[in-house]
Amino acid sequence: MACPLAIGGQCLEHVHPGPTSKPANLRVARLWHQRMTMLARSYAAGLCGVDGYVITVEADARLGLPGLTVVGRALGAASEAKQRVRSAIAHCGHELRPRRQVVNLAPADRRKDSPGVDLAVACALLGSHDIVPAAMLRSILLWGELGLDGQLRPAAGTLVAADCARREGFGAIAVPVESAPEAAMIPGIQVYGIQALPELVAHLRGERTLPVFTGKPSFVDVPDDGLDLADVRGQGLARFGLEVMLAGGHNLLLHGPPGVGKTMLARRAVKLLPDLTHEEALAVTKIHSVARNAAPFALSRRPPVRMPHHTVTAAGVLGGGHPIRPGEVSLAHHGILFLDELPEFKRECLEGLREPLEEGRVSIVRAEGAVVFPARFQLMAAMNPCPCGYLGHPERACVDSAVRIERYQQRLSGPLLDRMDLLVPMNPVTSDVAAETEDTAVVRERIARARARQRMRTSETAANAASFMDTWCALEPAAKSLLSSLVRTKRWSLRVQDRIRRVARTIGDLRSPDDALDRALSDREIAIAAQLRSPPQAT
Repeated sequence: MACPLAIGGQCLEHVHPGPTSKPANLRVARLWHQRMTMLARSYAAGLCGVDGYVITVEADARLGLPGLTVVGRALGAASEAKQRVRSAIAHCGHELRPRRQVVNLAPADRRKDSPGVDLAVACALLGSHDIVPAAMLRSILLWGELGLDGQLRPAAGTLVAADCARREGFGAIAVPVESAPEAAMIPGIQVYGIQALPELVAHLRGERTLPVFTGKPSFVDVPDDGLDLADVRGQGLARFGLEVMLAGGHNLLLHGPPGVGKTMLARRAVKLLPDLTHEEALAVTKIHSVARNAAPFALSRRPPVRMPHHTVTAAGVLGGGHPIRPGEVSLAHHGILFLDELPEFKRECLEGLREPLEEGRVSIVRAEGAVVFPARFQLMAAMNPCPCGYLGHPERACVDSAVRIERYQQRLSGPLLDRMDLLVPMNPVTSDVAAETEDTAVVRERIARARARQRMRTSETAANAASFMDTWCALEPAAKSLLSSLVRTKRWSLRVQDRIRRVARTIGDLRSPDDALDRALSDREIAIAAQLRSPPQAT
């Protein structure tokens, strides 16, 4: 049988046009070099925070000492890709010829540490050996971890990879079949769910056609836990403070002795928030996907609520690690971060909250680069007035010394307290207090109406490019006089004055939902806002 690679009676696989050989047919020499040196490219995604970028996987196979080298800052799990890829290809019935093989992950200056590049590396190698057509790899992004037997496994960040593929103009993305519902959350791109590497190889060779995943994004149904705001008795000021917090996007600190219902109130807060929009749900799901939580096969309509223990590290709160992963402030994006026993948290955790509370994002800077995570959350915190918890209690005496109480309260810095819009005290109540008549559904409806007014006001501000404070938080003469008096008495900073006016605006939206959007604030609303800012008492 004639050699299929023979031209003019010469076999290209065995003829080597060395420096002394003079092949009569120059076409043989050119075809020999093309056959012995093959370059193929495939495409994967790299993760940078909750954003993705395209990784170009270049595979070159030529004569030389057989081996496989991966370059391009492949670190962590990505550095082990060559072992998984070689075994997966061998178990799938595609034997690679002994060649010197080099795989480059471009751009070479960015860190790659996800096993999701395995599939792209395997396909680039198969293309460099002419097992799959290199042209078929140009319009598809590949994402998935390979097992040694060629089976595909989900890799964290599938949603980010799919979003990157759509943004960069790829027509399709191939992912493990378990990750197909996650990738399908991004509209405008075809998703192929693959069980094993041979299925993709057959599709690229034209031997079979993979079906496009047609499932639509589903939403997670959160079971009812039976908690209702009506269960909280006798804490009218704290209940109203919680309502103001959720209606206006403010931050709330509840302080009082143990057992007055601080944590009980916090656990009922999430039901008062409206459902997330589709864009907000996608943003939240991307963060949780990158954080290596359970694969998000569905979007959650409900805002996230995070309640870390006070022993958490700064990296756990703000983000960090190797590779850099989002922390609790980012996992609470578009939701609530509840910190119980606030003074017990490490100082670096508390002071690190100042930037995300102001900017709505957190920047993690390391030697290998900087990563920015979104962190637009509402902070809800609770604390006791002193270490023993009974300072100012009507029935129990405090056993702490003045020095110990002062040291305890000074764990919260002035700049951090300035960023808390609401400082609400909670006092003990007797057991015979009547139950509240307003339940969660009633308060939630009122919060939804107030938020709708604020969205209208925000759209007007964006259209007119006007200052929010000057346009929507103007003061009546009596309110201006009252605020000036409070500033002199309590020595409020400019930041606190600004927050008092914003809280008063929210109170107006809750109490007078039919008034004009630009109605000036009254002295009553300023007085209520000031009442909702009562810091823990000092010794």
